[in-house]
Amino acid sequence: MDLRYGGVLAGTVGSRRRGAASVSNSPYSVLPHIFSGRIGPTDVLVDVGCGKGRVINWWLSRGLRNRIVGIEIEPDVAAATARRLRRFPNVTILNADATTAVPDDATLLYLYSPFDQATMQRLKSDLERRFEERGIVALYWNPQFVDVFEDDPRWIAEVIELTEVGDPRIGGTHARYAVVQLEPPDRSAHRDG
Repeated sequence: MDLRYGGVLAGTVGSRRRGAASVSNSPYSVLPHIFSGRIGPTDVLVDVGCGKGRVINWWLSRGLRNRIVGIEIEPDVAAATARRLRRFPNVTILNADATTAVPDDATLLYLYSPFDQATMQRLKSDLERRFEERGIVALYWNPQFVDVFEDDPRWIAEVIELTEVGDPRIGGTHARYAVVQLEPPDRSAHRDG
């Protein structure tokens, strides 16, 4: 599928940024399981730490016309991804720090464990500040720091086992993803009351 969208995306690129993970790719095999039934026609999709853009390739392969934003902190990687995907008018690649760059219209985030725990906490704090009135959902594969969300009553975090992937490379924390949701005050008050 990489070739259908402009080039092979294999390999890992070490990050020079404190708190950021190396640039690597989500395998296509997990994506149908993570996104099944979760993307609506009006969702604004954001790949947090998009790297070379494999998840964006997968979204495009599904025929999605949603607004799609990839955020990548490594300038060379972001520039190459933007060049490769420039023919898709619904795709924007930002070279930015995702802990403060999630677009205001975002509704659904994807994360492949892009940060260390302190950086994940900064992302969480920014999302709480900016999305507290309407909420936001994140699908977090390899959820190493899901406890950042689980330990906060404003968030609902559900960890889901990927039992039917059939890819022998998928194991350990890579065999799980989390659905993490910041609920708006009216919904969380109703749930608590």
